[in-house]
Amino acid sequence: MKSKQKQSQTQEVKPLTMYFDGAGCRPNGEGSGFAWFCPDSGGKDVVRMRGLTNNQAEYKAFHAALQNVPDGCVVQMFSDSQLICSQFSGDWRTNDSDLQLLLSQAYELIRAKKLTVQLQWVPRSRNLAGKLI
Repeated sequence: MKSKQKQSQTQEVKPLTMYFDGAGCRPNGEGSGFAWFCPDSGGKDVVRMRGLTNNQAEYKAFHAALQNVPDGCVVQMFSDSQLICSQFSGDWRTNDSDLQLLLSQAYELIRAKKLTVQLQWVPRSRNLAGKLI
């Protein structure tokens, strides 16, 4: 019995997989929106908003996906936004104050929900959430 308990304690937790994408529309942002998709659970959501830049829409998608991850979860997230992925990892600076706030809010959400997040860039053609927008 003890060996079974020890064995189950050492098993790795399979991360939850999520995709997110945002689309801003200029000049007036009328067609802006964002989406997230979780193939593991079939969960998904598409939100239409006005007045978002493309990068703001990408961050809004990131937030929406994080909000729908269960607390304490390990999540592997995929985005076709090189900017979001590079700013999140710290490889790129965040000079725009609006994007700095959105990035800070993402970090705070991750801390508050005790999430372990791995964010990876994928080509647009492989971003499943982008097909929902």
